[in-house]
Amino acid sequence: MAANPPEEVTFLQEEQVDLSSGVSMKVLWSNSSKANNKKGPQLPPLIFLHGSFHGAWCWSERFFPYFVSLGYHVAALNWRGTGGTFAGEGVKKVKMEEHVQDLKAFLEEFVPSKLQSTELKPILISHSFGGLSIMKYLEKYPDKLQDIGGAVIMCSVPPSGNGRMTMRFLRRSLRASWKITAGLAMKKVIKDPALCRELFFGGAGNDDSGVSDNDVIRYMGYFHRDSEATIDLMDLAKRLPSAQIDDDGKALFLSSPAASNGHPPFLVVGATEDFIVDQEGVDETAKYFGLEGPVMVDSPHDVMLGKKYQNAAEVIHQFVEEKVL
Repeated sequence: MAANPPEEVTFLQEEQVDLSSGVSMKVLWSNSSKANNKKGPQLPPLIFLHGSFHGAWCWSERFFPYFVSLGYHVAALNWRGTGGTFAGEGVKKVKMEEHVQDLKAFLEEFVPSKLQSTELKPILISHSFGGLSIMKYLEKYPDKLQDIGGAVIMCSVPPSGNGRMTMRFLRRSLRASWKITAGLAMKKVIKDPALCRELFFGGAGNDDSGVSDNDVIRYMGYFHRDSEATIDLMDLAKRLPSAQIDDDGKALFLSSPAASNGHPPFLVVGATEDFIVDQEGVDETAKYFGLEGPVMVDSPHDVMLGKKYQNAAEVIHQFVEEKVL
């Protein structure tokens, strides 16, 4: 169901939160003034988890206004080393396990105290590497399945990581493979506006993507700041989610005792114009969460930015209305 154009979030709050995981996390959040006056069922709080090169800012520009206008309370965290969350003196690599512990502490400590929800459990919404954080969180703490209302995993790195996907790109197009490697592994997206646009936003200019040249330069500044400390890929390769799946590719935690009475609904979203995550990767993620397949939306990789953001946003809202409430 389409919503009216979102109003600007004038009550966006920014807070430094000390968590029991040992990190002082910068959080962006907003409680919707419409929530208490909303007719019909109340809506669950939405928790947004960003991926590599990004921070909480990527959700606040488009998604926050959209969902707040519908009556959702929203919050987006900054992982260690991004958006004002200090990773530690001289730290350049952050382990996925640290993300898991930070997410656990955030959900247990920040969400209940700040987001004015009813009894409704939060919905986790992730993008890119944020999807792996959800996989590893539920793998380590399957009992937490009962503490969330659902999860949306968008354009995620698949459970098997980037390795197989990289090989597929190499077989299909050396040029595309080089662009991804140079842009991400070599961090050229913080220096090359054209490459940055192609990988994240699609289109050749503002008319195509809704992302102006000035926006790209601004985002590149964020990407530079938010890639000073990156995921420890060597460590991650030893403990990928694909090591904990059944013969059908489904996560073992979905068959654990914690899920004996059922589990919350999941939604896996892919983007038809994604330059970074291919269809096979999205399909693999859908299998991991026990789904028949992903929902594909017309969008480049950054589904939350640009003029096509509402394609993904509407799918999320529909998921909540049909599967969660």
